[in-house]
Amino acid sequence: MAKEPKAAPEENEEAEGAAPADAGKKKKLILLGVVALVLLLVAGGGTWVALGMLGGDKAEEVAEKEGEEGDEKAADEAVAPGKPKAIYEVLEPPFLTNYTVQGRPRYLQLSLALMSREQSGIDAAKTHMPVIRNRIVLLLSGEDFATLQTDTGRQQLQQKILTAVQEILQKEIGAPGIEQVFFTALVMQ
Repeated sequence: MAKEPKAAPEENEEAEGAAPADAGKKKKLILLGVVALVLLLVAGGGTWVALGMLGGDKAEEVAEKEGEEGDEKAADEAVAPGKPKAIYEVLEPPFLTNYTVQGRPRYLQLSLALMSREQSGIDAAKTHMPVIRNRIVLLLSGEDFATLQTDTGRQQLQQKILTAVQEILQKEIGAPGIEQVFFTALVMQ
């Protein structure tokens, strides 16, 4: 009977060397998993904070309850006598326009809010939003990027947008409807 040969010493060394290599791979996988989990938590937390800052539904509910519990008097005093409260309508999604400046692409992202003191003005703006958005896009695309980088240029754009919105509403409902236009975010790259 022939004896089965014992494993060669080289095979034993390879088996022993494989165990630490596998342990190293496992540690790397665990470390990558932990890093991915931390990144997801940070992103989720940032989103949660951002939604809270943007005034999610729960924040509005809390504000409404506080307003019903006695803050109405303080709010009424803050508004000038004889002037109704301001009503706002945020235009979503933000406007995005591209420009070419000295052969390089440039971008403008603009978020707007309309203000009226009459609900009928806000309702009319909502009804005619496609026409209003179209006019704003055309206005933005016709602007000079360098001019928009100045305070004066941005104020002029704000006035042009207000005038355009009021012209549309004047034509559609016979009244300007909107009192003011606000830039709620402006990013230029």
